[in-house]
Amino acid sequence: MSHQAPQSTPKKPRFPMPGQRILRSVMAALICLIIYLLRGRRGAPFYSIIAALQCIQPYSPNMLKVGRNRITGTLVGAFWGACVLFGALWVTGGQLEYENTIIYYIILAIFVGVVLYSTVVLKVTESSYFSAVVFLSIAMNHIGDANPYIFVFNRTLDTIIGVGVAVLANSVHFPRIRDRETLFVSGVDHVLFREDRSLSPFTRIQLNRFIQDGMLFSVTTKQTPATVRELTIGIGIRLPIIAMDGAVLYDMKSQEYLKTVTMDRSTAREVTNFLVGQMQPFFVHNIEENLLKINVRGMKLNEPAPEKGSSAEPLYALYEKKKDSPYRNYVSTDEDIVDNVLYFTIIGPDVRVTKLHDLLMQQPWADSIRARYDIFDCREEELILRIYDHRATQRAMLEELRRYTGAPRTVLFGIWRGECDVVIPDAGGGYMVKELKKRFEPIDIRGWRDILHF
Repeated sequence: MSHQAPQSTPKKPRFPMPGQRILRSVMAALICLIIYLLRGRRGAPFYSIIAALQCIQPYSPNMLKVGRNRITGTLVGAFWGACVLFGALWVTGGQLEYENTIIYYIILAIFVGVVLYSTVVLKVTESSYFSAVVFLSIAMNHIGDANPYIFVFNRTLDTIIGVGVAVLANSVHFPRIRDRETLFVSGVDHVLFREDRSLSPFTRIQLNRFIQDGMLFSVTTKQTPATVRELTIGIGIRLPIIAMDGAVLYDMKSQEYLKTVTMDRSTAREVTNFLVGQMQPFFVHNIEENLLKINVRGMKLNEPAPEKGSSAEPLYALYEKKKDSPYRNYVSTDEDIVDNVLYFTIIGPDVRVTKLHDLLMQQPWADSIRARYDIFDCREEELILRIYDHRATQRAMLEELRRYTGAPRTVLFGIWRGECDVVIPDAGGGYMVKELKKRFEPIDIRGWRDILHF
């Protein structure tokens, strides 16, 4: 049984294709400049373009929020800027001899505080920065204008134009049809996540957009729900996930195990006796009242760390790495845990673990178990071996998830040919979400109704 991670083939450096956000920003800037020409070159297109670029966002809800903040900030800043300009004109009789004096600068500084306080009173603190910028641009740069109110009007109008253009640019899409019936399930390690278990911003943005557009999306992994929860922060997965290599179906919202595949008590006892007989420390993962317990056998958690080179030291190192997670519950025990066992975990030098695996599969009861290697969370030249019930498979739990969602079909993304529907050879560069996009929303003229989608 191979336990090596798939290796990505070396690729020559290349420049990535411009994304939609860049293309939309170019389109928005061009439209702002055209509007400026159509207005007879009145106003300042600079402010329209800046507002548009600030509002072009990956998600439409974010765009509308930023646009609303931009307009609100402009109105608040323009109001107080106009008050200072007209007040100065009234006090000086239009002479403005105080415009470059310390008195005027003190007034400006005080009114910066007034502007910021106004956003607090109006409960629009997200707009405070925009408000201060607009106020200063008006009160500092245009106090000497013959008709400063024209700039105030144009400054406000330019911002509104920029926001409107951004909304339009962000709402134009290629005609696509979206497959909201197929259940799409992705592996985690080497599929969504790169070697260092990081998720690219592009992948995160695309996945969230797909889910918002109604995609049935979930993930499957050999890891525990705790690991999935930690890794997928920022991804709004709504469906239950397949965890522990098919041993559980877990709802991350309700934090419930919807289905579990546990070992028979007799099988769990045979595995325990085998590992104890081999003097191999191990974890036993079992479920008690919807709570995952990680029982530690052959190592005491409240004692000094085992000596380097001992059979318990790799297990202790793994425990030290994971113990601070609020989603994991470790318990030391000398008792045999045979009820509701999901799987056993062994970790150690790869040579020793491989020999243990070979000996394990020679046991008369080996047909009732399934053993899988893993290299994540291991140090160099170490290997993890997990032992499940033979019925706990990814494909079987995928069928459970399909029935749960009511989807007529599934598409599984993975790394091993024969174990998935779509092979992802490279976890870098957002390869997986690009393949997902082709299947979820192919360009098709039948989707013309969604060309303008707010």
